[in-house]
Amino acid sequence: MTRPVVGVVGAAGAVGTAAVTELHRHRRYALRLAGRRRAPLDALRGGLPADGDPPPTVELLDLADTDALRRYCAGCDVVLNCAGPAHLVEDRVARAALAAGADYVDAAGDDVLWEQVRTLTTGAPQRTAVISAGMMPGLSALLPRHLAATTPAPPRALLGYLGGRDRFTATAAADYLRVGEGFGQAGAALTGGVRAARPLPTRTDVELPFFPEPATAVPYLSTELERVARSLGVADATWYSVFAGPHVAQVLRQPPGGGDAPESLRRAAELDTFGHPTYQLIVVELTTAAGDARTLVLRGTSASALTGVFAAVAVAALTGGNLPAGPHHAGEALDPRFAVDLLTGSAEVSDLSVYDSDAAGVGGHVEEAL
Repeated sequence: MTRPVVGVVGAAGAVGTAAVTELHRHRRYALRLAGRRRAPLDALRGGLPADGDPPPTVELLDLADTDALRRYCAGCDVVLNCAGPAHLVEDRVARAALAAGADYVDAAGDDVLWEQVRTLTTGAPQRTAVISAGMMPGLSALLPRHLAATTPAPPRALLGYLGGRDRFTATAAADYLRVGEGFGQAGAALTGGVRAARPLPTRTDVELPFFPEPATAVPYLSTELERVARSLGVADATWYSVFAGPHVAQVLRQPPGGGDAPESLRRAAELDTFGHPTYQLIVVELTTAAGDARTLVLRGTSASALTGVFAAVAVAALTGGNLPAGPHHAGEALDPRFAVDLLTGSAEVSDLSVYDSDAAGVGGHVEEAL
């Protein structure tokens, strides 16, 4: 059987490394690893487990070289983009991939990229493009959908927490500080199916269900969450981005702007993680109109790792014929059971459990294993 050729752009970065490792674990693909520097690519290839399959190939690629990018994509069945910052890459890789006749997956995605990719797939009607295949957006949509399938009645309210104690790469820091541009609104929530009129305050040094330490919780209503809430029939939804440690919280309290802001955020995260293990938690609680509640908890090693793993899951869904042609948001289009089965097999996901209770009721009684 011919294996799909999957090109991974930005393969040696934090997200790309996790995606390549996960794709290699599936043993279904011929992988082409692309990036700007050979040494990290060679190190990544050399560190993959030897399993008797041909090793991935390594290719140097500068995204600014349009012709080289087009030639690279022409040899792929699927192109997975893990390069960033996303707000600078935009649809550059997507344009080259779809024009070359390849399908496309992007670990990042916002409303701007969605419109760009939607237009591109209109001109390439036989191609499939999947964006937002990361932790958030991505898992932050898929996990509520998975949990909703287990509730005894349609859910009425959603509560979510996502975050932990983690590093920021320079790329991730630059993208995070721009997350409000075309993706959602800080301080907002859904009430009765519409955005709350009054912004919710940031909660500092608070105890949160399942989190092993006090943390800062920043309310954030993404357009992804609004779409998922509508699809599930949820009228009330509140979501928090969570940061453990004082330094990141202090940077985020500063007014936005400044060219050194991403570096300040990266350094703050390094201070917060010094001497501590990194972790990410996603906690989702759904409550029915009758007051019945269920809670899902996912534990992972880092945001970059969870993003890379879910991007690999999206590639698996696409190459497995589980998605029709056209544009898709990964967390809203992938079959939750299919995705969860792959997630639970990943070394980067230490736990994915569903509890028959509300988050506060069970979260304080579960032993943390970070």
